[in-house]
Amino acid sequence: MRTASGVILIIVAVIFFFGSLGYLLGGALVTGVSQLKPEIAEESAKEEGKELTAEERKELEDLQAVGTVMGSGAMAFGIFLLVSAGILIAGAVFLFQGRKPGFIYVAGLLAILGPVIAYFITNLSRNFIVIRVVLQ
Repeated sequence: MRTASGVILIIVAVIFFFGSLGYLLGGALVTGVSQLKPEIAEESAKEEGKELTAEERKELEDLQAVGTVMGSGAMAFGIFLLVSAGILIAGAVFLFQGRKPGFIYVAGLLAILGPVIAYFITNLSRNFIVIRVVLQ
């Protein structure tokens, strides 16, 4: 039973590792794009011979702030998943050895907590975007 549990922890650790890469890269991409968007919009407006209104500039600043917050949150969760992957592998090793049951419980808790946090992050982001669209 310990061997099967250890193998499951390793499988979850691999999933967490690749998930962390996705969250880290996705968060960096969202943050980077949100930083570039106002500059590109101003350049595009100048090429068309228009100037951005104060309302449009304010909206772009709001989008930039939202993108930065969402990207930073995704990167923070990516770091959490990366650290959790290491802890899960260590927990699996301790399971194979039959030592440190407290650490194994922590690893099991992280294995459960990771997907729960991911659910709330994605659900919160989706709701935030829907609320923002409705308020406009």
